[in-house]
Amino acid sequence: MSRIISYFSVIFCFLFCVACGNAPVSKSPTLVVLKLDDVVTEEEGEVVSERWQRVSDFLEENQIKASFGVIGYTLVDDNPAYFKWITDRAARGYIEFWNHGFLYRTQNADGTFEPQYAVGEFQRSYEEQLYSLRITDSLAKAKLGLDLPVWGPHWSGMNEATDSALTQMPQIRMIFGYETPFKLYKGFVFRNTVDIEFPVHNPDFEKFKEAYHARKFDPDYFYMQGHPRSWDDARWENFVKIIEFLKTENVRFVTPSELLEILNAGK
Repeated sequence: MSRIISYFSVIFCFLFCVACGNAPVSKSPTLVVLKLDDVVTEEEGEVVSERWQRVSDFLEENQIKASFGVIGYTLVDDNPAYFKWITDRAARGYIEFWNHGFLYRTQNADGTFEPQYAVGEFQRSYEEQLYSLRITDSLAKAKLGLDLPVWGPHWSGMNEATDSALTQMPQIRMIFGYETPFKLYKGFVFRNTVDIEFPVHNPDFEKFKEAYHARKFDPDYFYMQGHPRSWDDARWENFVKIIEFLKTENVRFVTPSELLEILNAGK
């Protein structure tokens, strides 16, 4: 008898909440975009780094969506195996590739750059920046058959010319814009980010958790930046821990285009 009374009490409470407009509702999952930088081909016959292969396999096996930034210079020379590596992953639907600029820029051991790269790609003139945006975009169409609706700079700050150049690229609907204010560009700028690398190139699970719990922005979405080509086994283990932790949270991994579609649908 007491069980019956308890059962009807639960039903009554639920109906009372509905009548009062306080029916329990489930919170929509926080949308997460994995922004993984610097897809390039390797020398000596290796299509891509085994570290890129590892992260790609892991994401697909776990049905986790992500985005990979391609640096345009790698699309200049014909490289069928490399092109197929990209297009196969794009076709499977888990990975969205994006425009990561054109120039290859690495840092010397002492923290300096070679003279021709002393100035960042997107800290140069309007003409130079527009060329970089356009050539990577056109190479992706010609060599891969892919549109690249997202852009983010490779190892470079930005200036006012970046804002102007982006207005000439209507196909770029989203940018990883960091802290630079944009006045002319009218597309979507990713603002919310949670670091996973401390410092850059070094995933750290414990520091990520601190940053994750300390975030103060709108929780509807955030993106996480990483550089898989730099992840040795220890760094890789930290990345996997981060993903496994997030899988226990109320999150949904999406591509940038999916994020924009969902946010626009909610307006």
